[in-house]
Amino acid sequence: MTPAAVGQRIRSLEEYVGRRLFERSANGAVPTAEARKLLPVLNTGFSALESALDELQPTQDLRRISVTMPESFAENWFALVLSDFTVRHPEADFRLDASNRDHDLASEDYDFAIRYGKPLGDPFDERLLFGDSVQPVCAPDFAERYNLRRGREDLNGVPLIHVLNRTGDPGWIGFEGWGRAFGIDPSSLDHGIRFSKAGSGLQSAIAGEGLVMAGLVEAYHALADGRLTMPFSASKRYETTYKYRLVSRRGKPTSRLQDAFSNWLTDLAQRHNQAVKDLLECFPG
Repeated sequence: MTPAAVGQRIRSLEEYVGRRLFERSANGAVPTAEARKLLPVLNTGFSALESALDELQPTQDLRRISVTMPESFAENWFALVLSDFTVRHPEADFRLDASNRDHDLASEDYDFAIRYGKPLGDPFDERLLFGDSVQPVCAPDFAERYNLRRGREDLNGVPLIHVLNRTGDPGWIGFEGWGRAFGIDPSSLDHGIRFSKAGSGLQSAIAGEGLVMAGLVEAYHALADGRLTMPFSASKRYETTYKYRLVSRRGKPTSRLQDAFSNWLTDLAQRHNQAVKDLLECFPG
């Protein structure tokens, strides 16, 4: 489409809605603030259109498995176990969306969602995967350098790593809440650096930069292979309220590969739960 034709379409749209939607300049057209407000609605509409068109391609759908999940969960847990499924099913067309936005499974084109939250109920089917806990973790040499051990009553002088804007879970606490729960001097818990993403905080802790308050699910692989440790023992974990669940739209037809994926993940979650129990025994308190 030529620039002139694009300009004509813009003018027609503005005449239809009765207001200016783009600011013109020598470099082109830039959407106004009012136009930008329409973007979420348009994205939903385009996703629904894409879903409808995809349904006209049954051969592709039989191989496709599209899953959306929280970004940190994807980076720190799921991406490290996915090959176990893809090796078994190399024909799968696997599509993973790592996003902290809760996509609407009723209208958007995803076969499954892994959600951290409360049960959704109708019109969804849900499989409980596992719960979580929050606890301070750090690199083993960091724990030794700062003499982090059971029975310590304050964290003065210890570099802390805070992760902001984590979740709406009332049971997900930061250092301040953890200190109140386990008798650590709160005045020693407000210093340190702050990250907006959990993955960044974990990587900083693995590099020996500080002590981070992390979810057990996200930190599991690094704890299991020794890159991280729980310096105050497993007894200083704080159980979260929300849980991880595999969610799908009830009544939606599923392919053989999609059924295989949901069964694989359910079985993997059971094995993970046992592995967590075994891991926690390595940090007695």
